[in-house]
Amino acid sequence: MKLLPVALSLFYRMAPENILEVWTQVREDDGIYHGLLELPGGKIEANETPLAAAVREVQEEVGIDIDPATGKFMGIYTNPLPGKTILLNVFLFPDQASLIGKGKWLSITPEKLSSPYLGQIPGPNHQIIDDLYRSLYS
Repeated sequence: MKLLPVALSLFYRMAPENILEVWTQVREDDGIYHGLLELPGGKIEANETPLAAAVREVQEEVGIDIDPATGKFMGIYTNPLPGKTILLNVFLFPDQASLIGKGKWLSITPEKLSSPYLGQIPGPNHQIIDDLYRSLYS
């Protein structure tokens, strides 16, 4: 089984009444997640740290520069696919003013967590987002 390490950046902000907001963008490549709301990220290149990959992917996909010092490692999540397992290295970043107009903020509530977005975001992102909510509001 091939392991494919990738880095994801999860931009978030805490809103009133225990609501978490996470930033997403529409996935435009021709892959299995085409058209879904996705966290910016991609493959970790040779001789590149996961954090450096997360910062690079945001610049490439979103067109903004972010300070790696503001990133916090959240964990590694697995996404098993036919013939490979993707290792999602997730980094948390605070809200960035430069994200305005570049994507969509999703509201995560304590009652439903990310379930209202079933079919709109890739499956593995539900666990990531729900885990973040629980860690911030427990």
